[in-house]
Amino acid sequence: MHQDEKIISLLLEHQGYLSGESIARSLNCSRAAIWKWMRKLKKDGFAIHAHPRLGYCLLSLPDTPFPSVVRSGLKTARFGQEVYYYPRIDSTNSAARQLAEKSAQEGTMVIADEQLRGRGRLSRSWISPPKKDLLFTLIFRPDMKPLQVFRLTLITSLAISRAIERETGLKPLIKWPNDLYLENKKCCGILTEFTGEQDRVTYCLVGIGINVNSNPGEHPEIRDSATSLSQCLKKEVPRIPILQAILESIEQNYQQLREEGVEKLREKWNNRSFILGKQVLVSSGETEEHGIAESIDEDGFLILIDEQGERKKILSGDVSLRVT
Repeated sequence: MHQDEKIISLLLEHQGYLSGESIARSLNCSRAAIWKWMRKLKKDGFAIHAHPRLGYCLLSLPDTPFPSVVRSGLKTARFGQEVYYYPRIDSTNSAARQLAEKSAQEGTMVIADEQLRGRGRLSRSWISPPKKDLLFTLIFRPDMKPLQVFRLTLITSLAISRAIERETGLKPLIKWPNDLYLENKKCCGILTEFTGEQDRVTYCLVGIGINVNSNPGEHPEIRDSATSLSQCLKKEVPRIPILQAILESIEQNYQQLREEGVEKLREKWNNRSFILGKQVLVSSGETEEHGIAESIDEDGFLILIDEQGERKKILSGDVSLRVT
């Protein structure tokens, strides 16, 4: 934990004024050093009041995903308790992979305010301006086979939809295999990657990008296909409460998956689907399938009723999909 993290933790624990002398003693440093750290924290957006006799008091936290901010009031035992924050990074999935290879614990999160090489599915780029959206990756170490990995995408997309609804009143619908939509436009993408053997997953990385306060209309390539929470609500949206709600919901879903299996979660996913019951076109390379999207099965296969009335299983990860 960095020095500024320790100071914020002390102020959060105290919930009132704390003298510079007490902080310096706890951190084994000088009061002059504390004063310098306080100046830095104020520049980072922490509202801290200094009183000549009483010391320092933390009045409010910034809407920036610093580890101490994310953990403040977070009701999880695992997810989001270990946080690596970067103002700017190539890719949160790449950084998370390095941590996972070094035995980072399950629930570890890598989060950034800006990604230079953010990726979506099928190697598409992810466009997001600095300090506007939520861009993060979670490390999972599930007891499952490679063909079951979609279950993590399932519980994550369901958690995001429920969390956004809880915090904003908006209800994103899930477009198979890994996107969320508001007002018929994409607001969130999920990229799930894993490492393992033929019958066992070693770790999974679930990368999440949510358009919170960005304006996709500023980018011609996504102007007609993407939206953000703030555009739908016509106001700026605090990021931290949504992030915390997502982490809490993911942990609940993951616990339910391990204890009860996937069936109840699959039913909830189907109830929030953007495409079920609609005519769709599924394409994979040069192959196309037309039909009605009926449901997903327990491993994330899309069940498609084709034009001859036959049911077909479509594997996630190999296809792109659009509603016709």
